[in-house]
Amino acid sequence: MNTTVIVVVALALVSVLALLFLRKLKSGEDAAKQQDESPALTPEQEELLGLSQTPGEDGLPFMFALTTCRHCKKTKEYLDANDAKYHLLFVDEFHGKNRSDLMDKVRSYNPRGSFPTIILPGGKVVVGFREQLLREALFHDSAVIAESSQGNS
Repeated sequence: MNTTVIVVVALALVSVLALLFLRKLKSGEDAAKQQDESPALTPEQEELLGLSQTPGEDGLPFMFALTTCRHCKKTKEYLDANDAKYHLLFVDEFHGKNRSDLMDKVRSYNPRGSFPTIILPGGKVVVGFREQLLREALFHDSAVIAESSQGNS
């Protein structure tokens, strides 16, 4: 009699555990499905996503940033204060596959995946708020390029 009770209790326990496992598995699939379903992008986000595939090739620096990053904010303030033209993409404003693709792109230029990551025309990469590097790359190099193109005309 005792053995029968133990077997019945064990079967009931296994059944409950199996149901809990299946429920958790199902909720995990739903969460993964929701993560892949990104909200619709704005036209500006669509444009930035396209430009992010070949950053810097249109002649303007491209900055990958986070809305919460203090170094990103300082870099943006520096660029704005110096009237620099650039593209700015906040990676944390994207979701699901778009975000993971953007992080892959950032890591292709900056393996640590840190922010800001700025891709300059010509392929030079500046990581973090590096005022001197930015000044040299954006203002000195561009002045040299402008002077040489004027001299060739």
